[in-house]
Amino acid sequence: MNEIIVKRAAAFSFLLGAILGIMAIIPFISGLAYFILILCSSVAVILYMKKNEKYLGIIDTQQGAILGGIIGFITTIGFCITFLPMKFILSLIFTKSTDLGISYFITTAPWLFFVLIFIIAVILGLINSATGMGTAYVLNYFEKKPEGFDAPLDIKIED
Repeated sequence: MNEIIVKRAAAFSFLLGAILGIMAIIPFISGLAYFILILCSSVAVILYMKKNEKYLGIIDTQQGAILGGIIGFITTIGFCITFLPMKFILSLIFTKSTDLGISYFITTAPWLFFVLIFIIAVILGLINSATGMGTAYVLNYFEKKPEGFDAPLDIKIED
């Protein structure tokens, strides 16, 4: 897979994670934000990149799985970078909050907090890898491929 495609996917997924983190602060939208984070972030980023084939061309299921895993991991990191500090500040302001576990982890065991974030990011990366593979499969089913798309190259270089 091309390095430029991975960098663009990482940038789009980090932006999506930050937007979802801001959305998750609002209580009645947080369920939707969590659902998109867990299952649909790779679908959203791959479909955005496939729009008008500006950022992403034809991918197979293996590339979709790899791209979905990267998107899921980085979306979770972007979500945690925006959501958790805002939730920590809100828990300092509102002491009767139900989310006092975040402030407890940050104040008592920050190393464990970062380990948990990493483990959750890996798990959500695996889940999004499966949805990215499914997205690539569905897109390959409906997309028209150019002639000779999977033909081997017959290039000989002679000195």
